[in-house]
Amino acid sequence: MLDAVRYLVNNGTKWRAMPSDFPPWDRVYAFFRRWRDHGLVTEFHDRLRGRAREKAGRDPEPSAGVIDSQSVKADAVVGADSRGFAAAN
Repeated sequence: MLDAVRYLVNNGTKWRAMPSDFPPWDRVYAFFRRWRDHGLVTEFHDRLRGRAREKAGRDPEPSAGVIDSQSVKADAVVGADSRGFAAAN
């Protein structure tokens, strides 16, 4: 089930377009919803982030965040539904 969710996120496919190698999409979606509703998706993310940071020789928990001045300026005038991250800017 976890591999199916990872495939979906990595490839940006729709639930109903999952390859037949995985369980039926509706079963995978039901597991995902249950994990999300119980906070497990966030826990998976946090644990993986910690392991990746440790593997890179860093502290498992980030100690700071970066907010550029353009993001701060746009906060008051840009609707939440259209905000995003542009790595090239």
